[in-house]
Amino acid sequence: MKIYTLFILTFFTFIAHAQQLDQDTINLNETVLFDKTKFKLKRVGPDTKSKTVLVGLKADLNMKKDSLPKIVKGFSVYINAPKKSYTVEQLNFNFGNLLTEDVKLKIDLRKQLDSESLLEKPLFLTINQDQQDEEHVFHYNLKEQNIKGNDAFYIYVELLEESQKPVFFNAAMFSKCYYQPENDKQWHKTPLGIAPSINADLLIKK
Repeated sequence: MKIYTLFILTFFTFIAHAQQLDQDTINLNETVLFDKTKFKLKRVGPDTKSKTVLVGLKADLNMKKDSLPKIVKGFSVYINAPKKSYTVEQLNFNFGNLLTEDVKLKIDLRKQLDSESLLEKPLFLTINQDQQDEEHVFHYNLKEQNIKGNDAFYIYVELLEESQKPVFFNAAMFSKCYYQPENDKQWHKTPLGIAPSINADLLIKK
């Protein structure tokens, strides 16, 4: 009888512990859990689902009339990550529409505009409409690459191949973003702090 009672108590203690674990963790995938008391998952960077304003690669970014067009070949989007230890879990690209053709992008994570990369080598991605969700967002998982950081960085995005039409992203305002026009290696600040809605999900140590 004592053994049976002990078994019942042990069983309910295990159930209670499992329920508490479920409350204190978030399931990132089938095998990885993180403790919410020690870490937090946060999306950092320009993030808007609004399609009122769009900004694009191979599109004109010059807002002044009667001026020569400034056709954008690449963006560097500022990610205001905290000065704490974190891991880059995922990148999110909020496209302005459903893609009608394959889009080939070069992606890099840089400490400064033209400085050391956080990656071993840049990413070369081919994206199509089958990879976009219902809001036209493309998510790229970086968990297996175990990318660590402890400060702000830039997401660099460049269109590698000519597209039939500009590749548009939802645009956030009053952000920090730079662009490179075609045939120009200099970085220029975007007007009004316009930035493509490209951001990162960070697992941050508290």
